[in-house]
Amino acid sequence: MKNATDQSSSAGSGRLTDQDKEYLKSLMESEFQAIDQFDKTVLVLAGGAFGVSFAFLKDIVKPDVVTDKNYLISAWVLWCITLAVNLTSFYFSHLAMRRAQRKYRAGERDEAKLRGFTGITVMWLNPISGVTFIAGLICMSVFVTTNLHDARPKPSAVNSPTPAATSAAPAAATSAAPAAATNAAPAAHTGT
Repeated sequence: MKNATDQSSSAGSGRLTDQDKEYLKSLMESEFQAIDQFDKTVLVLAGGAFGVSFAFLKDIVKPDVVTDKNYLISAWVLWCITLAVNLTSFYFSHLAMRRAQRKYRAGERDEAKLRGFTGITVMWLNPISGVTFIAGLICMSVFVTTNLHDARPKPSAVNSPTPAATSAAPAAATSAAPAAATNAAPAAHTGT
């Protein structure tokens, strides 16, 4: 019981026990791994989204019948921004770590000063990359929905013959009638 009281009093007074320090260290490592995974996931998803959009454009909806191209272009621009912001975040994260290490060795312990401009920049860049990626997905979804809807054949167009087919049918019937008559005449003539 005395051990629990000592721990709570040391935590309340601002001093950390070895167990507290280990827990804090594991939280910091988990945070770093989570944001690192987030960055990598956004990078892979944005790159994959580009590939899927090109395949959709090439294989499903042909470029000459595409409608609402602004949504497609917006998605591509947003994904380019996502990739640029994400890569910038990687670089600024590296700079922030170096700066924090240098300042820490010099005796600085204030977290805000250790973070500095580069650390704050990374804190802003990560959410921006996520938001721009999702905005690109929304634009691409609108583009796909619009073009799949426009690519479906209309029910009236499927059931009714095209004007070319209706004008070609009487011409074919007219040209087939004399040919049948000439083929039938010799057969009838040789039979007598």
